[in-house]
Amino acid sequence: MNRLDPISLEIISNALRSITDETYAALMKSAYSTNIKERHDHSTAIMDRSGRLVAQAVESLPIHIASMHGLMQALLDKFGDDIHPGDLFIANDPHVAGGTHLPDVNLAMPIYIEDEIFGFVCNIAHHADIGGMAPGSMAGGMSEIYQEGLRIPVVRLFRNGELQQDLFDLMLLNVRVPKERRGDYFAQISACRLGERRLKEVVAEHGAETISTAFANIIDRTRERMGDSIETIPDGDYRFTDMMDGDGIEALDIPIELVITVKGREITFDFEGTCAQVAGNINVTLNATQAAVCYSLKALLDPDVPNNQGVLDSVKILAPKQHTG
Repeated sequence: MNRLDPISLEIISNALRSITDETYAALMKSAYSTNIKERHDHSTAIMDRSGRLVAQAVESLPIHIASMHGLMQALLDKFGDDIHPGDLFIANDPHVAGGTHLPDVNLAMPIYIEDEIFGFVCNIAHHADIGGMAPGSMAGGMSEIYQEGLRIPVVRLFRNGELQQDLFDLMLLNVRVPKERRGDYFAQISACRLGERRLKEVVAEHGAETISTAFANIIDRTRERMGDSIETIPDGDYRFTDMMDGDGIEALDIPIELVITVKGREITFDFEGTCAQVAGNINVTLNATQAAVCYSLKALLDPDVPNNQGVLDSVKILAPKQHTG
């Protein structure tokens, strides 16, 4: 694989990070809800053409690191070659679209350079309401995902640059305060368009081949740094057990079991023995588990390493299987 010199790679890496930071700020400032404007529950990212996370805004939430990656895998699996300039995809479902929970709505826009997909710009924002049985869509006592709100698989919100108004009307009809939701959705859409412009500017300055090489080098560099840090941990098995009080419905004393196995530059988190999926809405998807584990490990070993695919690739996670509905 080609490698850029360290100076060029650092220049491009910072240029990509500045794109995600700018789109993060634009989304925050243009959103309608205090959930995004004040609480900053949103993230922005750049992905390569295969859906790997290349760059994420510095202020992005750690739990979102794997959600956008999960979205991209679902998007590419579903649409494959049926992706075109001007398309924009939306999803929120944790089970079929890589999400964390229903209020976190993901958007992804393909970036085309010379009639070929070069990458994607993505963002995710926590909407103050996504429908369901209670305002906020996250009340205790819920026992199935259908009570939490509108489930959105990966679908086209824009086709060839045109808003799919029927779909948008359906989404807004199923939420409370649709005016606020509409404003937040268009803030996300605008952030995608800003990211598209900025990424094309960087490609125009450095060349598509150079930026594509930089994508791979950035991920590899992070993977190497994580491997170096993991290697400082003595080989062996490390065990921890904790207990949750309950799920809010029926289950009590819910066990969480974890065995961390370190061998050289490899680390595995095995949650075997953890309680199976419970009735209450405290369950977590594998993507969200991966994000939490990776962030915790990064914070302990190398806090300054950037959030990208190199972090996700450094960790193996084994967990009890989840249901999908």
